[in-house]
Amino acid sequence: MSKSGRFFIEADCLQRSEQGQKVSGDVCLQRRMGDRVLAVLSDGEGSGVRANVTAGVIGSMAVNYTMNDVPAAHAAAAIIRTFISEHNVQGGHATFSILDIRENGAVRVVEFENPRYIVLRGGDEYLPPRAAVEVEVTPSLSQTIYVSEFRARPEDRIVLLSDGVTLSGRLTRRLPEGWRRGGVVDFCLTATACDPTLSAHELCRRVIERAEMNDLFAPKNDMSCMAVYFRQPRRILVCTGPPFKAENDAVLADMVARYEGSKLICGGTTAQIISRELGRPVSVVLRRDPAALPPTSTMEGVDLVTEGVLTLSKVKSLLARAAASEIAERGTDGEVARLLLAHDVIEFAVGTRINPMHQDPSLPVELELRRNLVRDLAFLLETKFMKHVTIRYI
Repeated sequence: MSKSGRFFIEADCLQRSEQGQKVSGDVCLQRRMGDRVLAVLSDGEGSGVRANVTAGVIGSMAVNYTMNDVPAAHAAAAIIRTFISEHNVQGGHATFSILDIRENGAVRVVEFENPRYIVLRGGDEYLPPRAAVEVEVTPSLSQTIYVSEFRARPEDRIVLLSDGVTLSGRLTRRLPEGWRRGGVVDFCLTATACDPTLSAHELCRRVIERAEMNDLFAPKNDMSCMAVYFRQPRRILVCTGPPFKAENDAVLADMVARYEGSKLICGGTTAQIISRELGRPVSVVLRRDPAALPPTSTMEGVDLVTEGVLTLSKVKSLLARAAASEIAERGTDGEVARLLLAHDVIEFAVGTRINPMHQDPSLPVELELRRNLVRDLAFLLETKFMKHVTIRYI
């Protein structure tokens, strides 16, 4: 989120592998350094493990060069040199797009032979000016990269694509030349017009699903879509654990009552304290949970009430093994994970009173103490999913 408080930078990427391949030849990398966001979409060309390794090397180099503010031409030349000799021998090729967003909304995009990025602004496409820069790769070979800079505005969206998306549907009767960039632009404009608050994740999902449909659900190439959305932050308060001192029960309840955003309570004792202080009854939802977790509950003004440490432990494991922000699990752990990932700013209010049940030696080892569990979960959300997380101990 910019220090000016104007917007939060949500970034997400979704991919599909070419039919018959278990690994995508495209790589999406995202890094958040304070209020600076770096994103790279690299295409190793071809499919499978070899292309994935090439794209991974390119993506890592692009992130590191950009983090260290290496000039675009020098960075691009160094990146291209890593695969140009193999290109000459094996006939392979690779492309990349680098996105560098500063806290004040300044955006720089460096592109090498990927489809031109898309900027959606005010219900239309905005085309920032871009400069063609010749970079010397070898004494006898130069390549052209494109560099553009502009200032993002609230509600802007940036979309990066691999050619698997723009070429989807190629040679079919309906799309003989493929979906093409213009088709993607029209699709994104229609989607955001119908839902002005459409998240970056949801926009990626819709683009990829449409590209799959263009290829009759048998992708002929690796498909990747990365989206960035400059928006007002979506906030959620997660309360877990009773306060250390009983006199702070009212403080915790007041936080819930006054909070502007979504609310999640993880812990039966925590829910009972808030219920008592606010005079809001808790109702248990009697259904069998697919993840074998205790049943959820409902409370007025709260989005979801769950069991505490066991549920958070399962959520942490689920997020740790998730390849992307797509969560398919239908149990309470999946429901909590999706709720967290749908928000930008996640604020934990952690009670520090020790629950005697958690000291039972018969409980599984992975059932961690609440504070350590929340700390690990916060680290995952910040580093892997680029969320802004704060923890307050009570």
